[in-house]
Amino acid sequence: MAQAYYNSDGIIRQIPIELTTMRGWNTLKRILNTNLAKAACLKEVARYKKCEKEMRWGEIIGRNTDGSLRVEIEIEDGNPIIATCPGNRIGLHERDRLRVGQRRAFNIRRVEPVLLNKTPRIKVVVDRVSKNLVKNLLEDQLVGVDVKIRCEKRYVGRKSFVVSNRFLPRKAILAAKQEFGEHIQVSVVNSLANRKKANSGKKTDVSIWP
Repeated sequence: MAQAYYNSDGIIRQIPIELTTMRGWNTLKRILNTNLAKAACLKEVARYKKCEKEMRWGEIIGRNTDGSLRVEIEIEDGNPIIATCPGNRIGLHERDRLRVGQRRAFNIRRVEPVLLNKTPRIKVVVDRVSKNLVKNLLEDQLVGVDVKIRCEKRYVGRKSFVVSNRFLPRKAILAAKQEFGEHIQVSVVNSLANRKKANSGKKTDVSIWP
């Protein structure tokens, strides 16, 4: 049952309508279902967008013919979603090494709504090449530790340059090195308030090599 409103001599009147008796009800029902699905999809996208540039662990569940990966991740606890990792967002050194069934760290690059066969869907794109991924993985190893970290430069598969306001445990640096297959150089600076202070502060380099 729905309510219809109409203007009668300047007075807004209301009458009940039994939708199932209307002509073209099936068409109207499809439109309503599509619009409701779009609204629900947009609501989820708005919620997930807050997680862009964050790291999530995901399991590789498939490889597409274009070289991209299908990855199952949980943006929120208990809500697994299938994301896509484009081939050009994977380092050259590991494109042939990543296998179905592996659990790896991914950066949430983009969340957006799309229509798949006229059905609203959430499209999540992840990557393995972001500077944020190095920073977030190091922080993930240091839960509960008051530390500021920034990845200044990253040459994927070769070396990442990280600055921190305190010494990082060797174990955390090794975990990042092993995950990405690249050298991790950590410079300890007095302040990370801005780039100028970081560049002018006293530095101590700690590099982890193979």
